[in-house]
Formats: sequence, C-alpha cells, structure tokens
Amino acid sequence: MRKSVYLTISLLLSAVLVGCNNHSHAGHSHDDGHEHSEYEHHHDEEDKHDHDEHYENKCEDNERNIANGHSHNEDFHNSDEEGHKKHEGEVHLSAAEIKKISTETAAFSEFSHVIVATGEILPTTKGEASVVAPFSGIVSIASGVTIGGKVQEGQVLFNISTNVGEESDLVEKATIELEAARKEYERDLKLSEEKIVSKKELNECKERYEQAKVKHANLASKISYGKAMSKSQISGFVKSINVSDGEFVNAGEQLAVVSQNDKLMLQVKLPQRYQKSASSIKTVKFRTAYAPEVFALDKMEGRQVSQAITTSDGGYYIPLLFEFKNISNVMSGTSVECYVVTKEKKNVITVPNCAIAEDQGVAQVFVKKHEDAFKKQFVTLGETDGERTEIIDGLHKGDIVAVSDVARLHLAASSNAIPAHTHNH
Repeated sequence: MRKSVYLTISLLLSAVLVGCNNHSHAGHSHDDGHEHSEYEHHHDEEDKHDHDEHYENKCEDNERNIANGHSHNEDFHNSDEEGHKKHEGEVHLSAAEIKKISTETAAFSEFSHVIVATGEILPTTKGEASVVAPFSGIVSIASGVTIGGKVQEGQVLFNISTNVGEESDLVEKATIELEAARKEYERDLKLSEEKIVSKKELNECKERYEQAKVKHANLASKISYGKAMSKSQISGFVKSINVSDGEFVNAGEQLAVVSQNDKLMLQVKLPQRYQKSASSIKTVKFRTAYAPEVFALDKMEGRQVSQAITTSDGGYYIPLLFEFKNISNVMSGTSVECYVVTKEKKNVITVPNCAIAEDQGVAQVFVKKHEDAFKKQFVTLGETDGERTEIIDGLHKGDIVAVSDVARLHLAASSNAIPAHTHNH
C-alpha cells in the first residue's frame, strides 16, 4: 500500500519537473550564453516594436502632408524653383554701377503716326556754281582743294598758266590799252571845252576808257605773275572736280562745281499708299548713313516747297520737296532714311530707341525690379519716329526702364542665365 502511494507521488513529481524543464528552455534558461541571447532577442523585439511605431508615425505624418498637398521634399523643390524663377533674367549690380545707369519711367503720352520712307539731300536751285577757266592754259589745282572740302567765296581753286599761246601777255596788253584809253579821254575832255569835240564823241571816248578799266581790273584780279586764278563764286563744298593737274584747258571750260550747303533740299519719296497723308504732314525727320543722330526739319527752319501731283517716273512713290537750313553739316547728294510725322495718337507708351535691345530677333527692355537689379522684359514694338518707339505690349505705366548701358545689361543677362532646373536633390 505504501509502495503504491510512494510510486504515485514519484510519478506526479516527475511530471511536474518535466513541465518545469520544458518551460525553462522556452524562454528562461539558467545557461549564461542562452540567457544573453534571450535578452538580446527580447531587446530586439522591443526595438523593432519602437522603430515600427516610429515608422508608422512618420508615414502617418507624410500621409497627412500629402493630403495637405505637399511633402518635405516638395517644399524644398518648390522653394528652389521659386528662387530660380525670381532671379531668372535679373541683373544684379553694385550701388556704384546702378548710379551710372540712366532710367525713364514709362507713362502714357501722345505719339505721332509715322511713315517710313526713303529720301535724298539735294542742293537748292541757287545752291550750285560752276568754276570755269577764265583763259586757256595749263591748269593746276590749288593746295588743299579736294572733293567734299569746304571752300569760301572768292577762294582760289585753280591756277592756269597763261604763258602759252595768245594769253601769255594778257595783263601787259590790258595795261597798255588802259593807258591809251585814259590819254584819249583826257585829250577829248579838253577839246570838248573848246567845242572842238562834240558831247557825243566825248561820251563814246569815256565809255571806251571805262571798259578798258574794267578789263584791266578783271585780268589783274585773275592773273598774277603769268598765272590766271579761278575762284569760287559762293561758299560751300566742292561737289566735283572735272580736271587733273597739268591738263590743258580752254577758256570757259568747267573745272569744278561748288555746292552751297547753307540751305539744302530734302526730297522725300512717299509710298503711293500714303497719298492721303501727304496733306497732313507735321514735320519730317531723317537719318544719314554717316551720323548717328536724327535730324528734324522743324528744328532746322524747314518748310515744304512743293508736292508733286503725279507719281515719279517709276510710279512707286510721290516726291515731296522740303527746304531747310543746314545747321548740322549735312552733305548734298546723301541718301537718307525719312520718318514722315503726321497725325497724333493718344495714350501711347514709348521708350527711346536706345532702351531697346534684341534677343534672337525678339525686342526687349530692362525694367528696374529692385534697388540693385534690372530684369529683362520682352516687349512688342509699334511705330518709330527714329528717336522713340511705341511699345504695344510688355510695359506698364510706372515701370522704370533703363535708357543707358543697355548693351552691357543685355550681355550680363545673357552670361548670368540660370541653367535648367533638375529634380536631383
């Protein structure tokens, strides 16, 4: 009986011990190495749990940011793009450089309708004079006389040697003739007092004497030491020279043409389609190929002297003729570009032509955006009067526009161009 009880108790204790041993190996062993692994495993599980929780929170934050329309990366990208957009086309300068740039504030004003045409500068009808040889002889051009050179009235342009042929002793002959005519007149004057010579005969003798005086004075003024002097009759410039040094010329032969440039004529070749505008012309401006400035007839005492009632021989234009005082050394014979100013337009924004630059065929100006920066602004151009140009689009009233150093601003804007933005962050 006791043995049975002991056996039963032993079996129960064994079963309890086996259960305890199995539980220890599942998670709580007394072995040092095994216990360390279990700790690490437990720590990793906790860390994983914490990291997973942090990741989940971060994802929740990102989901909320996406729901609101942006993320951290998007904010950086957008901010960068805004910075690029803000500075694109801007030229930043130092305070000293800014002071050197002249500006003009855009405003509405009146601007005249302008017709662009071609033209030519002509001499006036009384503005040219021929220089001719007074005698036959060998011609030499005076020093400093050239085509286009200025000359004064009475200036010697050519010398002609008269020591050849019949003209060799012209002054001497004229002197002898003058002396003979003088003596004859003095004799007849005394005889007329004694009624020996009639009054009619005395007058004829006096006339011969006066003619001899004029002839002698004329020759003496033109011939010196055997050389005749050919002088300009007007002040102006030498338009043409028709002889060469050492050439033999005949009396009366044209040696040169002097053009007077105090007053000149402008012939405007107005296209036929603007025939109706010919009666409402206010003034004409023109530009030459050799001068940068634009000349305005209303500032040069200009006036219209004729308007053709028919077209030119070619039939493509209507010739208009204007006379003006040449106060700017314009040369006769010059081809010019004309700006015919007619009726006015109101509420127009214009800028000086010097304010306009060109970028790949597109017009642009530079508008002051900050105290230290100008920005390139593309504009649409309208009409021009040679000095100012109408801006149809691209500028607004109050815009401050650079009107000097525009070429430098254009070069700086081109060299500081911002490269295309990428998405690599």
